[in-house]
Amino acid sequence: MILATAPIDPIIHEELGKRWPIETAPDDRSETLAGRLPGVACLISRGLAPIDGRILDAGPDLIALSRTGAGYENIDIDAATERGLPVVFAPLLAEAVAEAAMAMILALTKDLFYWHRSLLEGHWDRRIQERTDELFRKSVGIIGFGRIGREVAVRAGAFDMDILACDPYADAGEAAAVGVELVDLDSLLARADVVTLHAVSTPETAGLINGRNLQRMKQGAYLVNFARGSLIESLDILHAALQRGQLAGVGLDVFPEEPPTDLDHPLFAHPRFLGSPHVLASTAGAEARCARSVCRDLAAVLTGGRPTWCVNPEVFESPRLRRPRDVG
Repeated sequence: MILATAPIDPIIHEELGKRWPIETAPDDRSETLAGRLPGVACLISRGLAPIDGRILDAGPDLIALSRTGAGYENIDIDAATERGLPVVFAPLLAEAVAEAAMAMILALTKDLFYWHRSLLEGHWDRRIQERTDELFRKSVGIIGFGRIGREVAVRAGAFDMDILACDPYADAGEAAAVGVELVDLDSLLARADVVTLHAVSTPETAGLINGRNLQRMKQGAYLVNFARGSLIESLDILHAALQRGQLAGVGLDVFPEEPPTDLDHPLFAHPRFLGSPHVLASTAGAEARCARSVCRDLAAVLTGGRPTWCVNPEVFESPRLRRPRDVG
């Protein structure tokens, strides 16, 4: 049996459901998942409910874990590896995330929704004295230069932007070959007209954008986050930066708490804030690619093979690896 922590793409039901029954947990609380894991061969994690060693120990029949996208910070990878469990993921959203980030950047710099309201409210004459911004020959700073960051760079290049990136694991020569200058965080924040976040969520990147770093950004810069809400210290610092004009616009597709429960926070009412419910990269094409990847890789593991995308491939060399014949 396969257990999903939340509703999953119909493609997974159609393809994997032909061979293995799939059940969706009524909620993703730890006690609920732990109570349903006996007899489950694969746990598909959707959302950010923590999957730790205690939950894994409740599933003696588990063979594999899976995420339906690129992020896997809610899964204790060390605990999974220690228990001989491969963690399958699907890092196939890069193009969709990059498109979404550019859409948000364009909407903010062009103040798209303000001008839409101006038209509908009959304020045609605002066009005489007010102006929008542009990306031409401005600098974009990409924090996190992995698959998504590189796709953002490609698209920013089409707007003739100067492209900076900050990533301690990126190769400066490879970055330069595609027209990207690798710099440290302080330099990026000081020079970039637009800062877009695409770093992985880890203890080291938690609160990467904090009150001190915001002070280092160019006056009137824009900040966009399509990574994880934990990369920004709080919503308070974003609102304060908008209020004092340090930031000209903030765009968030991700939040520290999802869904946000404090919708009365003043950031959400600020005219220079634009938000979306962690959805802009969930295009039909991207979600289908991820779903089919999950189906292929889980089917491989459940039949004794190796997946294409695995967070901890070293587990396949471990004597602790759980195999299909080890479970009923």
